[in-house]
Amino acid sequence: GIFWGYIGMIEGLTQRMKEEFGAEMTVIATGGLATLFAESTDVIQHSDSDLTLRGLLAIHKRNQTI
Repeated sequence: GIFWGYIGMIEGLTQRMKEEFGAEMTVIATGGLATLFAESTDVIQHSDSDLTLRGLLAIHKRNQTI
């Protein structure tokens, strides 16, 4: 029940955002369970479980040169 509840939230949120912005958009799932959610709904086009960590690493590296 909890898993499908999250799928419903993801689908509902992405639908509302598409309606608000009036355009199609690419939906990317991030985090440790990204692949699991992406495989269970058609609204997610890409999944990347390490996107946030790679972003933090890029910020860290950029700050090292300052």
